[in-house]
Amino acid sequence: MPHLPGLLAPAFAAAAMAAGLAPAWGTSLEAIHELEGLINASGTETVLSTVCPPNHAAYYENDGKGIDRLVVCANRVDLADPAAVWEVMAHEATHVMQACRGGHILPDAAMSSTYRQLRRSAPLNAKLLDDGYRRADVRLEAEAFWMELQPPATVLAHFRQACRRYLQGGRSHRLP
Repeated sequence: MPHLPGLLAPAFAAAAMAAGLAPAWGTSLEAIHELEGLINASGTETVLSTVCPPNHAAYYENDGKGIDRLVVCANRVDLADPAAVWEVMAHEATHVMQACRGGHILPDAAMSSTYRQLRRSAPLNAKLLDDGYRRADVRLEAEAFWMELQPPATVLAHFRQACRRYLQGGRSHRLP
């Protein structure tokens, strides 16, 4: 499994060029590259893999003992589709943000509107929250599904805020 900082964005760019899409989504590629850079700077490595758990397009793994990585499943995400890449990156980056903060990233007061927005804009994800997650994980996943709906500037700002002490302090790993 390759795991080098800055690995994902070049792979996405190569896939897009092969599909003839590069000129149409330079801004999205820049946002993907910027988000990956922030993830790496926070101490989390980014990895492309074809060996992933069932039904996962990506996942975040932090065992508190040295494993701290965001894995994108190259066999389940169309690397030439910037929207698909951004969606999984924004979702999993939210879990990195939660690790940086040691908990939730959205204020309690925002959660009712967060759930309403998910039910309105991403009903399949809202149903998955209701039926597919342990009760203890619902809020964490709701924040991640909500983040998928946000524009890159919002996701990047949230990441900088949530992980600022790791981005500025040079610490390389967090406890889960």
